[in-house]
Amino acid sequence: MIAPTIGDFPEIRPVEAASDTTYGARGWFLFAIGSLVLAGLLSLLLVIGRLPFLDWLFTDPLFFKRALVVHVDLAIVVWFQAGTLAFLALALGSRLSRGVTTTAFALAAAGVGAMVVGAVMPGAQPVLSNYVPVIDHPVFFLGLVGWFAGTGLFFAVALGTPARTDEKALSGEVVFALRAAAAANVLAIVTFLGAWRTTPDAAPAVFYELVFWGGGHVLQAANVAAMLALWLHLLRRWTGESVLSPNATAALLTALVLPQVTMPPLAFAGTTTTNYFSMATHLMRWTLFPVVLVVVATAGVHVWRRRAQLNWRDHRFVGFAGSVALTVLGFLLGSLIRGSSTLVPGHYHCAIGAVTIALMAAAYDFCTSVAPAGSDVAPAPHARLQLILFGGGQAVFGLGFALAGAFGLGRKQYGVEQHVRSLGEYLGLSIMGLGGLVAVAGGIFFLAVMLRRVGQWRHAEARTSHLLHEQRT
Repeated sequence: MIAPTIGDFPEIRPVEAASDTTYGARGWFLFAIGSLVLAGLLSLLLVIGRLPFLDWLFTDPLFFKRALVVHVDLAIVVWFQAGTLAFLALALGSRLSRGVTTTAFALAAAGVGAMVVGAVMPGAQPVLSNYVPVIDHPVFFLGLVGWFAGTGLFFAVALGTPARTDEKALSGEVVFALRAAAAANVLAIVTFLGAWRTTPDAAPAVFYELVFWGGGHVLQAANVAAMLALWLHLLRRWTGESVLSPNATAALLTALVLPQVTMPPLAFAGTTTTNYFSMATHLMRWTLFPVVLVVVATAGVHVWRRRAQLNWRDHRFVGFAGSVALTVLGFLLGSLIRGSSTLVPGHYHCAIGAVTIALMAAAYDFCTSVAPAGSDVAPAPHARLQLILFGGGQAVFGLGFALAGAFGLGRKQYGVEQHVRSLGEYLGLSIMGLGGLVAVAGGIFFLAVMLRRVGQWRHAEARTSHLLHEQRT
């Protein structure tokens, strides 16, 4: 038998090069998908714990709220930051230091592990603070610090790392938007640090609300910047052309992120000042929507001019349109908020749903870009259906919350605490529940596809490794 030569396996050389190029991208993508899996398992625990014949398993009455805290942090903070980092790493490729990437991974992994362990710490007090809910226990906070240290390190290094220039590189306007998201994430982490140093001792609910208020608002700007980057990427892949020039993108994203620079100094000056609290609110209220609406209008004109040549059944269009619809709905619901009612979660569930569906839609192309040679990179046949399920369910979920809030139902109330009185409140919560079930089905659908893709990567790499071993021997 004649031993095979390297020419018999043309896919082997690209695999080695691709491994260097996509190491960071695949790693952060696994963090993103893993966070959703863990969040789902925690939500399953919440359901199981409600079953009367299993209540003996959960003797700590605060366990469910601790599980809820970790669930929210995984599904929002970890998912959004890791998703942004995956695309940022894809944009920069092998130009990133492997040592920095590995260090960031180690810190982030230790952080996620400690946060999950925090959920089972007996007697630890959960605090449902806005933006970043917490568990008042050292183990949980070590986890939170580890996660932000790992992501902050990667975001900071990525700001000064040149982008890839090969044929698979992301376009210039997408890379700039991703860098803007990185800058905003760094500003958010610095704001958290300043708030931690200057917030005086107080009851946990007050203390953590002040600590995470300013940086939490900056995180929303970072998420919007990441969403705009994904919009530009999806539109370019769908239409074949860029919607915005690099210069126009730079001007818009600078207008979005630059005002956030005011928050770290305000946090270091003290979180009990009026300026710290009010400025964060004003920045979110007035700096996000103008930039988003300009991009939406420009994209609308771009698409309209090319409407005859476009495939309207493409999953990229569904992801972009769904994200835009949820964003606009979130803006409308936010404008109606007048107090602490369920209009608030109605608004922010539309907002986070908009970022999530953009990440989901872009993830299908991401999987193709980082797949090793020899793996099945055919498009997911049901991507469009999955995105419609999630986006439609999330919209109905938010509208149900908003309807209940319009009749006065208070937020952050659960079970018997809700005091549901009117027909409108019952109807709103019923609509919310229906939409939530559909959105969860869409989320499970997405995870199933992504986990299958990850399995295909591992299978292809194992096969390639085997062929390389045979060639060497």
